[in-house]
Amino acid sequence: MDDTLIKVDQVRAAALKAAVSAGGAKSVQDAVESAVDAWLTDQALAHVSDEKLQELWREGLESGDAGEIDFAALKAEARRT
Repeated sequence: MDDTLIKVDQVRAAALKAAVSAGGAKSVQDAVESAVDAWLTDQALAHVSDEKLQELWREGLESGDAGEIDFAALKAEARRT
């Protein structure tokens, strides 16, 4: 892991700390990593053609019903990883 110092304004720092206090992230580092991951995903999707997105959507629909989803369990699992 690279030790990089990231500076944010007071509003963003407070939001990061609030996310940790509310249990939305284990640490400020985790919250920042999640934000960077979301940004990277957004950047990747911005470069995917509409046709490719439609193809992926169709594949998802055609793959069948995923069944009942326990979102509380899903969130808990995601926080553990």
